[in-house]
Amino acid sequence: AKARAVKIVDNLVDALHDRIEQLTWMSDTTKQQALAKLAAYTKKIGYPDKWIDYSALEVTPGAYLANVRAGDRFSAARDWAKIGKPVDRTEWGMTPPTVNAYYNPLMNEIVFPAGILQPPFYDPNADDAVNYGAMGAVIGHEMTHGFDDQGRQYDKNGNLKDWWTTEDAVKYNAQAAKVVQQFDGYTVLDSLHVNGRLTLGENIADFGGLTVAYAAMEKALGNGPRTKIDGFTPEQRFFLAWAQVWRELDRPQYARMLVNVDVHAPAKWRVNGPLSNMPEFRAAWGCKDGDPMVRPDSLRPKIW
Repeated sequence: AKARAVKIVDNLVDALHDRIEQLTWMSDTTKQQALAKLAAYTKKIGYPDKWIDYSALEVTPGAYLANVRAGDRFSAARDWAKIGKPVDRTEWGMTPPTVNAYYNPLMNEIVFPAGILQPPFYDPNADDAVNYGAMGAVIGHEMTHGFDDQGRQYDKNGNLKDWWTTEDAVKYNAQAAKVVQQFDGYTVLDSLHVNGRLTLGENIADFGGLTVAYAAMEKALGNGPRTKIDGFTPEQRFFLAWAQVWRELDRPQYARMLVNVDVHAPAKWRVNGPLSNMPEFRAAWGCKDGDPMVRPDSLRPKIW
């Protein structure tokens, strides 16, 4: 699983590199900085190559409190030992079994623990279309965080530094405002709407992640046969996989709480929101102007 996941990550990096080069609104000056940042990404997949040595940690069966204290002392000693030394950029901040993925702007790293390399995100028995639509889009999502409204404020070394030209920043913010407007218009309950500003960074990452993952899938499929499975084309399976990742049903009370505190949009809109902006989705399903899943071109954010 790790070897195939590494291949998918490498393909996503290549696809994002190509996408940045093709952006018409971004100047060459900013593009060079963006590409340098992308090239500097540290990729952590599955599990660390170097494990923590716990041989000095003494654990006594039946002595719960003593073991907790011993564990705390062990962790504290490890942290103290780091003082005055170079930052170890190979160290993992998340355990391998964790079902999660993240981008850390201070370390300029993307992390995908072994826990997420399983269905519905990744299936070793599924075809590329499904894995790129699910895990690939998640990988693209985390990669794109390096260039969202928050991540773009950090340079390739993780320093808080403005590396954008003023003109490019203005153009970016204008498109980001369209994302805010789009998600502000989505209703969750009664008169309760999605908070487009609160969820902006995650929405931009979803937009970019899906766009880049789709391009990577197309490159992976190449000129080979586009075989249907269960009546669906590879292009359709890509989008179905993304939708299946986020299928859930929330109680009204929980949904209301999430709108107020979660930086992610509700699952339904994490699917329908980005896909309604993608010409690739429209082509895959034969949608027409005016259809619910086709956003008018004048309102469609064009960041990626």
